[in-house]
Amino acid sequence: MQDNTSRVSYVVAQLAFLGRISSRGIFGGVGIFIDERLLAIVINDAVYLHTGEGNLNDYLSRGMPQFKPYPNAFDLTTDHHRAPADVVEDPAQLKVWGERALTAAIQAARAKKLAGIARSRHMKQASKKQQK
Repeated sequence: MQDNTSRVSYVVAQLAFLGRISSRGIFGGVGIFIDERLLAIVINDAVYLHTGEGNLNDYLSRGMPQFKPYPNAFDLTTDHHRAPADVVEDPAQLKVWGERALTAAIQAARAKKLAGIARSRHMKQASKKQQK
């Protein structure tokens, strides 16, 4: 695949079974979203999938790099790692890795929500202590 547009179209077609799929520009590439969760980033013809506790070792064991949107500016990273070329090129493998990436994205969203609830409770308790 020669350009980002054809790579995005291919990835969207392979992962559409996961849910309501959409794409939009992000970090100079294209973000692919399933039910409004960022699942993949396609940039310079490379595909980065969401990683988490359940699938991170698959990427690390193959030496796949973490996505860094601004590598020369500062040390910002995301929970996405580059998918191996053989996985991307094999529709069956891409679907399996896509499912695991979606699971990681859902777990990350759940953890973020729980952290927000805990932070909110902490702030309420601190506010009550200050009022006394």
